[in-house]
Amino acid sequence: MSRVSVIVPVYQVEQWLPGCLDSLLLQSFEDFELILVDDGTRDGSPAIMERYREKDARIRIIHKENGGLSSARNAGLDVAGGEYVAFLDSDDTARPDWLKDVMEAADRDQADLILYNYCKVENGQTSAPYLPIRDEQFDFQSYPLDRYFYRYWMPYVHGQEAWSRVYRRSLIEKNHLRFALNRDVFAEDTLFSAMTLMHARRLTALSKPYIDYLQRGDSLMGQPKPRLAARLMELSVRLSDYADRTGHGQELRHVLPVLCYDKLICKGIRFDPSEQDVREAMEQYRTNATMRKILTGLASPMPLLAYTVNTGKGFATQVRGRLFARRWLAGDVDGAMALVEGQIGK
Repeated sequence: MSRVSVIVPVYQVEQWLPGCLDSLLLQSFEDFELILVDDGTRDGSPAIMERYREKDARIRIIHKENGGLSSARNAGLDVAGGEYVAFLDSDDTARPDWLKDVMEAADRDQADLILYNYCKVENGQTSAPYLPIRDEQFDFQSYPLDRYFYRYWMPYVHGQEAWSRVYRRSLIEKNHLRFALNRDVFAEDTLFSAMTLMHARRLTALSKPYIDYLQRGDSLMGQPKPRLAARLMELSVRLSDYADRTGHGQELRHVLPVLCYDKLICKGIRFDPSEQDVREAMEQYRTNATMRKILTGLASPMPLLAYTVNTGKGFATQVRGRLFARRWLAGDVDGAMALVEGQIGK
């Protein structure tokens, strides 16, 4: 069994794929398998993958019909055999000491999750390390999960991307974790990473950047986002339901209403390209029992007060957030929408 399974979804990336694969085959740590998932790509990527497989026996290729990024990652998880699992997008590159340093940290700390910094690459220029991560270790048997969400998750100190962390595979398989399909949920990384946090015992954070994250206009993140509001509302519902199922609902009862409102629902309303889709989503989810539980929590004083106490932020949003929840619960969709800053579709 390899120590690490590295899963790389491949779709329409022939221009960048060689650079990604070269960066992996140049890793100073060699005990890994590389799983390339052809997600029904229609360009020259399959020929590139075959050429690399002929050169390195660690490479495995899966061919499947196009199903989106989540579907491709799940297909890789279904065949992965490593002790740990890592993801890398096929237009990004990894630095040579990535796996070596991560596995040293995993062994040293007996970590279930190891997360790390990254740099953005745009127009040939590489940024400084993007996240304000410090070298730290967390034991969630003694470190409260709600405190972690307040201090590291909601202010985006540790990021949320699947490719910015390495997971113990037994944690994923024991708890039957997979990525939500992109047609149902936007920001599937956020949901998957949050779910893994609810099972992890030990987490190690590394301040050093190991991934160079390419910024390009035709990537998934740069494309239009249909039904954005509905998909982020669905993420909110699934996250809240999962916290309840895993026994973390009570601990996160003040965290989740603010997280869902400020980081997910408002983002969906603000950036969905269709105002009509937003309105329809709000009408649909207003009757959802879990969404009503989220909004009822938001309408009460404690969640926003606890957020302010724990972060020193949120004074300006307390009145607006509570009013937003009350209007939506009462069926005043237009009034609730009007409270969200920014213009829909902008």
